[in-house]
Amino acid sequence: MKETSILSFVLAVALVAISIGSMFGQGNVKQESNQNSTIMEESVYNNIMTRASVRKYQDKAVESEKIEKLLRAGMAAPSAVNKQPWHFIVVTDKQQLKNIAAIAPNAGMAAHAPLVIVVCGNMDKALPGEARGFWIQDASAATENILLAAHAMGLGAVWTGTYPSEQRCAAYAKLLNLPDNIVPLCSIVIGYPAEKPNVKDKWKPENISYNTFGGKAGADVQIAPVTVPEKSFKEIDITKEFRENGFTFFHGNGTNGILLAAGDRNASNAMTIGWGAIGTLWQQDMVSVYVAEKRYTKGFMDKGNYFTIMTFPKEYGNVLDYMGSHSGRDGDKAKALGLHTLYTENGTPYYEEADMVIECEIMYAAPFDKAAFKEAPAKFYSKSTSGVHSQYVGKVVKAMKKQ
Repeated sequence: MKETSILSFVLAVALVAISIGSMFGQGNVKQESNQNSTIMEESVYNNIMTRASVRKYQDKAVESEKIEKLLRAGMAAPSAVNKQPWHFIVVTDKQQLKNIAAIAPNAGMAAHAPLVIVVCGNMDKALPGEARGFWIQDASAATENILLAAHAMGLGAVWTGTYPSEQRCAAYAKLLNLPDNIVPLCSIVIGYPAEKPNVKDKWKPENISYNTFGGKAGADVQIAPVTVPEKSFKEIDITKEFRENGFTFFHGNGTNGILLAAGDRNASNAMTIGWGAIGTLWQQDMVSVYVAEKRYTKGFMDKGNYFTIMTFPKEYGNVLDYMGSHSGRDGDKAKALGLHTLYTENGTPYYEEADMVIECEIMYAAPFDKAAFKEAPAKFYSKSTSGVHSQYVGKVVKAMKKQ
């Protein structure tokens, strides 16, 4: 019986014993909890410390139930703002396994393995801007989960790298017919082990520092506080420094669209808008925006006195896509995107990642009068599922642009 099987059996027996003791009033809940915690700790730690790379496999297929468990383990990994930017390609076809061995010099053992899981990054789910590279960490965490799960199930596995080798990535892309947004990170070759490699003791205290590089445990060290410079906005004069084309401003023109935000410090929401106008009304600088009656943001617009509109740099294009395709009723969209919420002096929300913010005080708000519709609006609303829009006209009270 394999070590992992023995460990699982011992764990199961111990847990049953604890449960029986509880049924007959033996011990107490706290003792049971401590025993459970100790057994789990030993089981998990032993699984980590006894795992080793296995490169020789038995001529035996990996059951579909175990493959699904491996994939579930991979998808249970943490990821930045829970974007889960991964995609897994399961390879069991014998010829395809030989093909992988042929194109990847470090995965030659795949030719004699029953299973390869190719772990990829889905760039459509990757974070924008400088955080985009976090997909590598996310997919790597998923890979390690799969390796540990394989070991716990009595399987052997080895991690073989692909990214960032352009040659290997191109070969995998061609072999697996990968679209441009799917990037192969690595391949995990898996099977029932036909070898028992020695577990390496990798503990090296010299690879550890405390508090600063080279710092010793327990040593006194003077740590100076760090002053982090704020990503500041510069207030601008909207009548003199606004250079956008008013006819294209609200549907992009190089800015990837407009974001509308409303609410206060307690609760807020944002949505992508493509309708709007900016100009002069009632001898004031005004912005008009339109929100359909079924939109979650409408409640915040109706309750509040202010709103902001924002543009984003091109690298944050998926912010507008996400904000326009997801509802705030289902969760905090800003948190999901990793955006940082700031507030004006009036408590109006905006996002630190924006490059221009215009705050407006609502001067007028009313739904469209359907009885007054001519041909174009009547035709539009006959097909709309979001209801009639309300118009909100806001006086510009502040405009800011990133320095």
